[in-house]
Amino acid sequence: METYKASLDTLAKTITGIVFLLIVTGIVFMFTLEPRYGGIVLVVIPIFILVPTYLYSVKGYQLTNDKLIIQRAFSKLNKEISISEIESASLTETGDFKWTIRTAGNGGLFGYTGLFANPKLGSFRMYCTSHRNRILILLIEKHEKIVISPDDAGMADALQKRLKIMA
Repeated sequence: METYKASLDTLAKTITGIVFLLIVTGIVFMFTLEPRYGGIVLVVIPIFILVPTYLYSVKGYQLTNDKLIIQRAFSKLNKEISISEIESASLTETGDFKWTIRTAGNGGLFGYTGLFANPKLGSFRMYCTSHRNRILILLIEKHEKIVISPDDAGMADALQKRLKIMA
């Protein structure tokens, strides 16, 4: 079993930091303004956004002989993909993501997860923490496209070797 880290890139760190700064600012205002009822909203709503987003955030990837496991902060939410379900895996280029839009998901808070689309790749699901080392995985049956971003680009080679063994 091989484990690959997934570190946040500078943009994701910046977005996450700004969100936390806004929340802290809201909490400070909550204690300085009267009445305090509005301040409760400034605490409750961010908690309903931050907690699930963090729990679903990508922390790394594991490659076993028969599975790719996308590790999340809360391990019960890990996503497992059987190697036998994967048609191909390849490193992408920066141009592959030109004009990408987020159709349903998270665009920087603790990473980039959810559904995205662009003219070149069409619709795809991202489990990324960085804009570097993105690997495009094509699934056989569903014709689904998944993009991951391990810190080590060598994961693409390791995944391709597993695919050759399974063939």
